[in-house]
Amino acid sequence: MPTAEETNQSDKGVSQLNFEVNGLYILLSDRGDKSYTFHWRFYLHQSSTSGSIYHLLNDIDPAIWRFGHLPDQTVIYDPLLLGALKIGVLDPTLHAHFLERLRQIPIVDSVRFRERITCRVWLKEALFELDDEGYIMLMRSVDDIEAEARSLALQNKSLARRTVVRSGGSQG
Repeated sequence: MPTAEETNQSDKGVSQLNFEVNGLYILLSDRGDKSYTFHWRFYLHQSSTSGSIYHLLNDIDPAIWRFGHLPDQTVIYDPLLLGALKIGVLDPTLHAHFLERLRQIPIVDSVRFRERITCRVWLKEALFELDDEGYIMLMRSVDDIEAEARSLALQNKSLARRTVVRSGGSQG
């Protein structure tokens, strides 16, 4: 479970969120409709105000997914961001390797999770590989981390708030 002292709650349109430098987060963003589905991304906070986003997109053709890397992003003011779940800390010497590793995650339907490829399913595959290779240390299953992130976003969407919390299912 997230720890209360590491939770930063704020009105969605007013103040910023606080991220730890070198912290690795799962971001869930509102897709802008009344559904309770979200856009899932990794975020590596690299300076006091910005970091890199890593995600899958199908913005050109709904049937074609592609990896996206957006450096120097300031997500603290993103009005669509519902929640950030901290899953680890990456030493700065690993940042470039981390990007290259994420580029290698296959963009195909998941045999492991038995689901069609989406930004969420790709993130789950990446979580499994990152844990297996020691980039992060999960203490619970990937499905548990997914449920924790989804619960955070659902609660925040219903309460019209944004939070940053530390995952109860990982070290970091």
